[in-house]
Amino acid sequence: MAVAERVAALLFAFKANGEPRSVSELARAVGREKTQVSRMLKSMEQGGLVVQDPQSKRYTLAWGLRVLAGSAGNNVLARVCVPALRKLVAYTGEGALLSVQESTQSLTILREKSHQSLQAGGWVGRRSPLHCTASGRALLFDSADEEVDFLTRRDIGRSEYGTRTPGDLSTLLERLRNERERGYSVASEEVEIGLTSIGVPVRDSFGTIVGAINVSGPTSRLRAHKEDTGGLLLRTAHAVHQELLKIAAGKAGPLGP
Repeated sequence: MAVAERVAALLFAFKANGEPRSVSELARAVGREKTQVSRMLKSMEQGGLVVQDPQSKRYTLAWGLRVLAGSAGNNVLARVCVPALRKLVAYTGEGALLSVQESTQSLTILREKSHQSLQAGGWVGRRSPLHCTASGRALLFDSADEEVDFLTRRDIGRSEYGTRTPGDLSTLLERLRNERERGYSVASEEVEIGLTSIGVPVRDSFGTIVGAINVSGPTSRLRAHKEDTGGLLLRTAHAVHQELLKIAAGKAGPLGP
C-alpha cells in the first residue's frame, strides 16, 4: 500500500464526531502494527494533519484539515440529508446512510445510527463496490449498460462476494432493470451474511443522481418490511429532491419524508 493510501486510511479511521483516538484504537481500525501507526501519526502531526493532546496522548484531526474537509464535496446535499436520515431511523428503527459515487465505488459520507442492539456495519468513509450494494446499484440507475460494465468490471465476479451477488454483467443488468422499475434496490446478504440494505437514488435540482440513501439492518428484521421501507425511501428521496429544488430557487423550507 502506498504512503498516501496509508495516510488516507488513518484519516478515515478518526470518528466523524471528532472524538480523540489513541494509537491503539487507530492501529486496530486500520489493521496495522501500533509502532507503524505511531510513526505515521508523528509525521502527520508535523504536517499539520493531526494534533496530539500532551496529557492523554490521544490524537484528533487538526482544525485546518476539518475546515478543508468542510468545504469539500456537496455540502448542500449533506445538510439536507441529515434530517432525512434521522427521520428514516425514527420510522424504521434501522441505520440510515448517505453515499455518493467516487470513481468506481460507493463512498459513505453520512450515517445515522439506530438504537437497536444488533446493527448493520457501515461508517463514514467506507468504500463499497457498486454492483453488490443497495447504494451502489441505486447510483447506477441512470447509467447505460456500457457504463455499468466499465464501472463494475473490476469487482464483478470476485470470489470474496457471496453467492447472492450478481456474478456477471448480464445478471447485474437484469437486476438493475427490475430495481429501476420499482424505484429502489435491495441487496440482501450480498456483501455480508445476515445483512439487508434497501437504497434509492437522490437527485439534485437538475434531476441528476448525486447520491443514494439507504436503510440497512439485519435480514431477520428487514425481510418482512422491504416493500414498506422501499416506499418510505422513495418518499424521502422525493422530499430531498424537492428541498434541493427550493434551495436552488432560494426558497428553502422544512423537510419531511
